[in-house]
Amino acid sequence: MRSSPQIQPGHLLNLIDDVGIIQHAYGTIPNRSTGYCVDDVARLVIAVVHLEHGYSDPAYRRILASALAFLFHAWGGDAPGMHNFMDYRRRWQDALHAGDHLGRTVWALGVVIADEPVREEAAPCLRLLADMQPCLEGAATPREMAYTIVGLTRPDLSALPASLQRLLDTLADRLSKWYDEHRREGWLWFENALTYDNARLPQAMIAAGARLGKNEISQRGLEALDWYADQCTIEGDTIRLVGNRWRRADDSAHPLAEEGDEQPIDAAALTEALIEAWKYTGDGEYAHRAVQTFEWFLGRNTQGLPVYDFISGGCHDGLGPAGLNPNEGAESTLAYLQALLALENAGLQSCITRPE
Repeated sequence: MRSSPQIQPGHLLNLIDDVGIIQHAYGTIPNRSTGYCVDDVARLVIAVVHLEHGYSDPAYRRILASALAFLFHAWGGDAPGMHNFMDYRRRWQDALHAGDHLGRTVWALGVVIADEPVREEAAPCLRLLADMQPCLEGAATPREMAYTIVGLTRPDLSALPASLQRLLDTLADRLSKWYDEHRREGWLWFENALTYDNARLPQAMIAAGARLGKNEISQRGLEALDWYADQCTIEGDTIRLVGNRWRRADDSAHPLAEEGDEQPIDAAALTEALIEAWKYTGDGEYAHRAVQTFEWFLGRNTQGLPVYDFISGGCHDGLGPAGLNPNEGAESTLAYLQALLALENAGLQSCITRPE
């Protein structure tokens, strides 16, 4: 039946306080002992920018200001890197370091800078991006590169100083080399394993090629995305995501059930990457596949269970052979919202069907 999901922010708002967003939950009850992390706060910024446009609730503007303050506070200034983890008593739990959280911060800042009409927060976000550039130059892992690339492709190139435009070009070439070095017959990927948030890698390539006018980079991204989508059985009756124990290139005979729980971040990443491919190519098949992938949240999965909680508005943290993880944490809830908002912004929300 037709069931175009509506934004239900109740559980999201329960996880948010005046510091950030609580990482984990006991069911739907925020687990304060887990504190906060930059990764989730960056995701929150991305979601709230879009929520503020579509839903006239002044609370979203306050949440955005608080979330950006968290990201600015996490930046080390003169020292390279950012903190990531903060406990509930507002104490940083880790030293300044590079990693995925830097890339996700760039993505969040890029979304704010790209927003229209231009936001008053855009100028300080651009200054922070410029301050981060020397640290970002050293991005050494595919996901840190990919998140950074996606962030730098959200604004028009003309909105970025020449130094950040060069950074985008550098990282796009670096990620392309990762792909070329690992790609081989039967394994069209950037690494020797499918791990987590996988589709962000081809999404970054598609977006970078489009922004930089380098079709060869986008074509690599499309090739990798098509291959990865096939690994997730998009053309079948159910979507089968890579589990949290991962899938390795030399494990072709490895039973899929032993890969561990499927996680919402992978469904969201694949949904958004397919939308990116649709916008770049104009091929409606990518739009169709994006909608199908999103329906994993609604029950188009191996267990036939909705991972999205229609009552709370949250999202379960995983799906495995034993069923649903009962907890509804920040990462999973934001993954669902980010994917739904991406479909909504692309005009595809009305195409969603809730599996019987």
